[in-house]
This record gives sequence, structure tokens and C-alpha cells, in this order.
Amino acid sequence: MRIRYHDLGVSQDKVAPIVEREIRILEKKLADLEDDLKMLDITMEHLQRSGTYVAKLHLRIPGPDIVARGEGQNPAQALRDAFADLYDEVERQVAKWRQEPFIRRARQHPSLAKPPVGMPEEAGESESGGSEPGGER
Repeated sequence: MRIRYHDLGVSQDKVAPIVEREIRILEKKLADLEDDLKMLDITMEHLQRSGTYVAKLHLRIPGPDIVARGEGQNPAQALRDAFADLYDEVERQVAKWRQEPFIRRARQHPSLAKPPVGMPEEAGESESGGSEPGGER
């Protein structure tokens, strides 16, 4: 995949690890395509007036181009938001290519997901009195 980075007020060094990780995920999703058919433009802006960051992604692949935009209080948050939008659209496009139904998944980024909290089932069963000694006759 060819990648072009357009810097408008954000150092590329600040976002390089995030971009590399997100691109690895994106390349897995687009593994069916040859590398010379994929091109990603990343544009980062810092809006001085509001103090926020804006990330714009433009993915060129066969078929329609996919554009995503993300905003955040820091460059990493803006990039994660933009890549989450991009992944939704890529999954939709890949489902069309494979003639499969598209199932929209949870919008939360995997790195932000909280671990599942289990229900205390054992405590609920002992209080219900399901197996009392001598309870049945």
C-alpha cells in the first residue's frame, strides 16, 4: 500500500506508531487487493481556534474512493476516530465485492474497549435456594 502523509500543523513523529498499527489492520482487511492498487492519503490538521485536531483519510481502491474524517482533542484520538470510520466503509465495500451481507459491528475501537464484566452467577444460585438439604420430599 502506498501512503502519503500531509502535515498541516502536526508532526509525523507524534502519530507514527498509531498510523503504523492502523495501517497493518487496514492491510489485513484489504489483503485480497494487490499493493499497487491501494493508496492512502492521510491529512492531519490542528485547528488553532478550537484547539482540536482533524484527521482526514482518503483511500483509493478499485471501485469508489473511501473518505473518512475524525476529530479529537489530540492527534491520536482524531486518527483513531477517522480509521474507525474508514474500517466501516472498507468492510461494507469488501462485503459488496464478496457478495456477502454487511453486518455493522460495534463502533468502539478495540484499544478503547473495556473487558467484559461477568455476572456473579454462583451467588445468585445459592440465594435462590435451589438445592436445600431436605427441601424436597
